[in-house]
Amino acid sequence: MKLFKNIYMWLTVACAAVVGLANTSCSDDMPAESYYTFTGEMMSDYLKNHQDFSLFAQIVDRAAQSQRGVNLMDLVSCYGQYTCFAPTNEAVEAYLQKNGYANVSAIPYDKCDTIARTHFISGVVLNTTDLIGITSLSQVNMNDRYLSVEESYILDEKGDTINTTQRMNRSGDIILALANDSVENGIVQPINAVLSSSNQTLIDLMQENPNVRLFTEAMEATGIGEIIRNKIKDPVWETEKLKYEDRSVYSGGQWDYCHVPEHKKYGFTAFACPDKVLASKYNITDLQSFYDYAKSIYGGADLNVNDPANADKLKEKNSPLRRLVGYNCLDRLGVYDMLTTICTIERTLINPTEWYSTMDSLTTVKLERLTVSRWIGKGPNDVRNDLYLNRGDMSRNDYTPGVHVERNLEGGYEQNAINGYYYTTDGLVDYGAQTKETIFNTRMRMDMYSFFPEMANNSVRDGRTTNSINDSNDPDITKTSPNYWFPKGYLDNVTVNDDGIFLFQSQHNTYWSYEGDEFNLASDVNSYDITFNLPSVPTGTYQIRLGFTAMGTRGICQFYLDGVPQGIPFDMRSDNFIERTGWFALNSKTGDELEAAKKNMHNLGWYHGPKGVFSAVGEGVKDENVTNKAYFCNNSGGYTVRYVLATATLDENIQHKVRIKSIWAVGHALVMLDYFELVPKSVYGVEGEGKAEDDN
Repeated sequence: MKLFKNIYMWLTVACAAVVGLANTSCSDDMPAESYYTFTGEMMSDYLKNHQDFSLFAQIVDRAAQSQRGVNLMDLVSCYGQYTCFAPTNEAVEAYLQKNGYANVSAIPYDKCDTIARTHFISGVVLNTTDLIGITSLSQVNMNDRYLSVEESYILDEKGDTINTTQRMNRSGDIILALANDSVENGIVQPINAVLSSSNQTLIDLMQENPNVRLFTEAMEATGIGEIIRNKIKDPVWETEKLKYEDRSVYSGGQWDYCHVPEHKKYGFTAFACPDKVLASKYNITDLQSFYDYAKSIYGGADLNVNDPANADKLKEKNSPLRRLVGYNCLDRLGVYDMLTTICTIERTLINPTEWYSTMDSLTTVKLERLTVSRWIGKGPNDVRNDLYLNRGDMSRNDYTPGVHVERNLEGGYEQNAINGYYYTTDGLVDYGAQTKETIFNTRMRMDMYSFFPEMANNSVRDGRTTNSINDSNDPDITKTSPNYWFPKGYLDNVTVNDDGIFLFQSQHNTYWSYEGDEFNLASDVNSYDITFNLPSVPTGTYQIRLGFTAMGTRGICQFYLDGVPQGIPFDMRSDNFIERTGWFALNSKTGDELEAAKKNMHNLGWYHGPKGVFSAVGEGVKDENVTNKAYFCNNSGGYTVRYVLATATLDENIQHKVRIKSIWAVGHALVMLDYFELVPKSVYGVEGEGKAEDDN
């Protein structure tokens, strides 16, 4: 849901439209009156004119002769926004010597292209202050990879003062004396080394780290390593995408320009328990003891893992070792600070949390960032803003500390592979009986973004929460938008009828959307029908709730679970909303009156939006500095609510499916799919005894 327009941003887009720039180079055929006249130095001029970067400029020029055939130097000579981490001549000379090249001309064209693209970020200007306190950039570089960021301490020229700078990709430090050098179309951050960029798959990269030798061996033995090694990019989509075009979709009372995803890449994340932790905490010292430990959790037959005749048994989906290792791996690319998001989250009330499907079939893991001060220190390894797997719900007095995920690898090993990341942990997580009884005894709020691995694997949500132009009343003006629509076959386990348009609106902290983004199901012909997988949870009775914003532009839909219609069609419109739902602003009542009014809403199948989620009032405000907040529990401009779609028994051994079909969709009325909540009866059914569900 869009709230505000930013005039400056519109002027910027209008200016870009007038200039009429191409994506790859400035056209020599443009009429003279169409040229944009710059008074300052462009990034291309900077690289060519400054002797310190003449060798890197040669690499960029040489990249134009690669198989990609795009002239990056022409690109950064045009209007736009770029950040260049430019290695100095000294850095390039060190690279040449290390790799046995006599000069830049000896570097193969394709290698030059990879080097050049690794050092450019398009669409954003990054000052050194923007790099403080993060572990990776939230935008990919022009090689479609995320650059890691960490603090680095260096001596000044006299050698007597220690200065703090940022090290990019564990390779090159930003040179403070030359940092933040602005050009007309961006900023240059000089660095003292050529940035590394591994082209290995995740499993091959992990094999270089002796600290995780046993976990990596278990990945290989169970077939998970083979899956990772063989999945980088879907070649079918590279041809299939040519059938589709970017388009404008009428959504929420305005036009949204939506891109077709350029690639369908695969990604993985491994949470690898180091050998020393496996030995000290679980007495696991070899593959046999690893299997035996897994069997103690999942059951199964005794097995000699060293017998070649049993190799295939280890790879079976129900093999205890495969289940255990798979539960510690995700089939999505996980950049540390992007595995959760801070967008719209009131971090003094709730920890940013996601629930992800794992590579152990039909299982889900909880991934949580620790931000709430009163809960820090409850676990032995609590670190503010760090990530934890399967940490207990502290608000329900479950003090299970969870498994701590380390940001960086011990020993400086590279952790960013061509198709994934890996991190070390202080333990293993499992999907055993204790996990099911404790970790899942809570309200599970699941953003729709987390349902589809393709989102993370293809940088669909790239971390831009502000200053991005997403919408307009003019369907042709917003072609720089980060919105996407997904043709048939792009998202696995999703089917949409021919009339439906499934689109993703990227993050804005001013949207009435949990985590700042949302999926919408729209149509040009007033009809839509979608089916997708519901995340798996332990067997039990649950309320299935949909979080969305009720507005006049919504429609009426029927919800199905496993093909069976649930209840009556639900009306997502804001017409007569208070009369239909019993809604009231949560801050308008207190005491017994408050509890009675909430109970009335709940009996009608409605819940307020979360108290711990907000939209920012005003454009262009960074999440960490938002002071004027519109909390979802009190929002009546567009009612941010949760609706109980069904109360049903879910079976952990079955892949349950959700279907949503239009009943009334006249005039582009659409379905907003923001987030789901799966709430066990032990939580929603508490009245008078036990720990009742909170409003957060």
